[in-house]
Amino acid sequence: MSTVKPPSEEISDVQENILVFPKGKRYIMVTDEETGQIKGCFPLKSKNLGTGWIAVYQNPAGWLAQQRLTGEQYSVLFALFNRLDFENFLRISRQEIADFLSMQPVSVSRAMKKLKDLEIIIEGPPAGKFKTYRINPYIAHKGSDRNNTIADFNSALKSKNQKKPNGDSL
Repeated sequence: MSTVKPPSEEISDVQENILVFPKGKRYIMVTDEETGQIKGCFPLKSKNLGTGWIAVYQNPAGWLAQQRLTGEQYSVLFALFNRLDFENFLRISRQEIADFLSMQPVSVSRAMKKLKDLEIIIEGPPAGKFKTYRINPYIAHKGSDRNNTIADFNSALKSKNQKKPNGDSL
Protein backbone atom coordinates (compact mmCIF):
# COMPACT_ATOMS: atom_id res chain seq x y z
CA MET A 1 0.00 0.00 0.00
CA SER A 2 1.54 3.34 -0.95
CA THR A 3 1.60 6.30 1.38
CA VAL A 4 -0.39 9.34 0.32
CA LYS A 5 0.76 12.71 1.64
CA PRO A 6 -2.24 15.06 1.57
CA PRO A 7 -1.76 18.81 1.35
CA SER A 8 -2.54 20.17 4.81
CA GLU A 9 -4.73 23.05 3.55
CA GLU A 10 -7.27 20.54 2.18
CA ILE A 11 -7.79 18.80 5.52
CA SER A 12 -11.26 19.67 6.83
CA ASP A 13 -11.23 17.72 10.09
CA VAL A 14 -8.67 15.88 12.21
CA GLN A 15 -10.17 13.51 14.76
CA GLU A 16 -8.53 10.52 16.48
CA ASN A 17 -5.94 10.10 13.69
CA ILE A 18 -8.65 10.20 10.99
CA LEU A 19 -8.40 12.89 8.32
CA VAL A 20 -11.52 13.84 6.37
CA PHE A 21 -10.86 15.45 2.98
CA PRO A 22 -13.22 17.20 0.61
CA LYS A 23 -15.79 14.86 -0.90
CA GLY A 24 -15.76 12.78 2.31
CA LYS A 25 -12.57 10.80 1.59
CA ARG A 26 -11.17 9.50 4.87
CA TYR A 27 -7.56 8.63 5.73
CA ILE A 28 -5.87 7.33 8.84
CA MET A 29 -2.79 9.38 9.57
CA VAL A 30 0.61 8.11 10.60
CA THR A 31 2.47 10.57 12.81
CA ASP A 32 5.99 10.89 14.14
CA GLU A 33 5.75 9.96 17.84
CA GLU A 34 8.30 12.60 18.89
CA THR A 35 7.23 15.60 16.81
CA GLY A 36 3.59 14.79 16.08
CA GLN A 37 4.25 15.64 12.42
CA ILE A 38 2.12 13.76 9.89
CA LYS A 39 4.38 11.30 8.07
CA GLY A 40 1.72 9.91 5.74
CA CYS A 41 -1.81 8.63 5.38
CA PHE A 42 -3.57 5.44 4.34
CA PRO A 43 -7.02 5.55 2.76
CA LEU A 44 -9.87 4.08 4.77
CA LYS A 45 -12.09 1.86 2.68
CA SER A 46 -14.74 1.55 5.36
CA LYS A 47 -15.86 3.47 8.42
CA ASN A 48 -16.12 0.15 10.29
CA LEU A 49 -12.65 -1.36 10.49
CA GLY A 50 -13.64 -3.81 13.21
CA THR A 51 -12.32 -3.95 16.73
CA GLY A 52 -9.27 -6.14 16.29
CA TRP A 53 -5.94 -5.42 14.71
CA ILE A 54 -2.46 -6.86 14.35
CA ALA A 55 0.68 -5.56 12.69
CA VAL A 56 2.32 -8.00 10.27
CA TYR A 57 5.80 -6.95 9.19
CA GLN A 58 6.79 -6.93 5.50
CA ASN A 59 10.19 -8.66 5.48
CA PRO A 60 9.03 -11.50 7.75
CA ALA A 61 5.91 -11.87 5.58
CA GLY A 62 8.28 -12.45 2.64
CA TRP A 63 10.19 -14.97 4.74
CA LEU A 64 6.90 -16.75 5.54
CA ALA A 65 6.14 -16.99 1.81
CA GLN A 66 9.52 -18.67 1.26
CA GLN A 67 8.81 -21.36 3.88
CA ARG A 68 6.39 -23.12 1.54
CA LEU A 69 3.75 -23.62 4.21
CA THR A 70 0.78 -25.74 3.20
CA GLY A 71 -2.73 -24.37 2.97
CA GLU A 72 -3.58 -26.02 6.29
CA GLN A 73 -0.54 -24.46 7.97
CA TYR A 74 -1.47 -21.00 6.68
CA SER A 75 -5.08 -21.54 7.77
CA VAL A 76 -3.96 -22.41 11.30
CA LEU A 77 -1.58 -19.43 11.38
CA PHE A 78 -4.34 -17.04 10.33
CA ALA A 79 -6.74 -18.63 12.85
CA LEU A 80 -4.09 -17.88 15.49
CA PHE A 81 -3.80 -14.30 14.20
CA ASN A 82 -7.59 -14.10 14.57
CA ARG A 83 -7.35 -15.01 18.28
CA LEU A 84 -4.17 -13.07 19.07
CA ASP A 85 -4.37 -11.15 22.32
CA PHE A 86 -2.27 -8.20 23.42
CA GLU A 87 1.48 -8.75 23.74
CA ASN A 88 1.12 -11.75 21.38
CA PHE A 89 -0.46 -14.19 23.82
CA LEU A 90 -2.75 -16.97 22.66
CA ARG A 91 -4.90 -19.28 24.75
CA ILE A 92 -6.67 -21.65 22.44
CA SER A 93 -7.16 -25.40 22.23
CA ARG A 94 -6.45 -27.60 19.24
CA GLN A 95 -10.15 -28.49 19.19
CA GLU A 96 -11.21 -24.83 19.06
CA ILE A 97 -8.94 -24.26 16.06
CA ALA A 98 -10.22 -27.43 14.39
CA ASP A 99 -13.84 -26.39 14.93
CA PHE A 100 -13.18 -22.85 13.67
CA LEU A 101 -11.50 -24.15 10.49
CA SER A 102 -13.64 -27.29 10.02
CA MET A 103 -10.45 -29.36 10.15
CA GLN A 104 -9.51 -32.56 11.91
CA PRO A 105 -7.63 -31.98 15.21
CA VAL A 106 -4.74 -34.15 13.96
CA SER A 107 -4.33 -31.77 10.99
CA VAL A 108 -4.23 -28.82 13.39
CA SER A 109 -1.55 -30.61 15.44
CA ARG A 110 0.60 -31.18 12.34
CA ALA A 111 0.26 -27.54 11.34
CA MET A 112 1.07 -26.32 14.86
CA LYS A 113 4.17 -28.54 14.95
CA LYS A 114 5.45 -26.97 11.73
CA LEU A 115 4.75 -23.46 13.04
CA LYS A 116 6.63 -24.32 16.26
CA ASP A 117 9.53 -25.89 14.34
CA LEU A 118 9.93 -22.65 12.36
CA GLU A 119 9.59 -20.60 15.59
CA ILE A 120 6.62 -18.75 14.14
CA ILE A 121 4.93 -19.64 17.42
CA ILE A 122 6.31 -20.92 20.70
CA GLU A 123 4.54 -22.67 23.56
CA GLY A 124 3.96 -20.66 26.67
CA PRO A 125 3.09 -21.80 30.16
CA PRO A 126 -0.06 -23.91 30.58
CA ALA A 127 -3.25 -22.08 31.56
CA GLY A 128 -5.46 -24.65 33.19
CA LYS A 129 -6.03 -27.48 30.75
CA PHE A 130 -5.06 -25.31 27.78
CA LYS A 131 -1.66 -24.74 26.27
CA THR A 132 -0.70 -21.15 25.62
CA TYR A 133 1.31 -19.84 22.72
CA ARG A 134 3.01 -16.68 21.59
CA ILE A 135 3.32 -15.48 18.02
CA ASN A 136 6.86 -14.48 17.08
CA PRO A 137 6.80 -10.67 17.47
CA TYR A 138 9.33 -10.29 14.66
CA ILE A 139 6.56 -11.55 12.34
CA ALA A 140 3.43 -9.99 13.83
CA HIS A 141 2.50 -8.00 16.91
CA LYS A 142 -0.52 -6.86 18.83
CA GLY A 143 -0.05 -4.63 21.80
CA SER A 144 1.41 -1.40 23.02
CA ASP A 145 5.04 -2.32 23.64
CA ARG A 146 6.63 -4.41 20.88
CA ASN A 147 10.11 -4.12 22.43
CA ASN A 148 8.88 -5.68 25.68
CA THR A 149 7.09 -8.43 23.73
CA ILE A 150 10.30 -9.13 21.78
CA ALA A 151 12.32 -9.31 25.02
CA ASP A 152 9.77 -11.71 26.57
CA PHE A 153 9.71 -13.84 23.40
CA ASN A 154 13.52 -14.01 23.22
CA SER A 155 13.71 -14.97 26.89
CA ALA A 156 11.13 -17.75 26.43
CA LEU A 157 12.92 -18.96 23.30
CA LYS A 158 16.28 -19.01 25.10
CA SER A 159 14.75 -20.91 28.02
CA LYS A 160 13.15 -23.42 25.64
CA ASN A 161 16.40 -23.97 23.75
CA GLN A 162 18.34 -24.48 26.99
CA LYS A 163 15.99 -27.35 27.87
CA LYS A 164 16.74 -29.22 24.64
CA PRO A 165 19.22 -32.11 24.82
CA ASN A 166 22.79 -31.11 23.85
CA GLY A 167 21.73 -27.44 23.71
CA ASP A 168 20.71 -27.80 20.07
CA SER A 169 18.72 -24.86 18.78
CA LEU A 170 15.84 -24.99 16.36
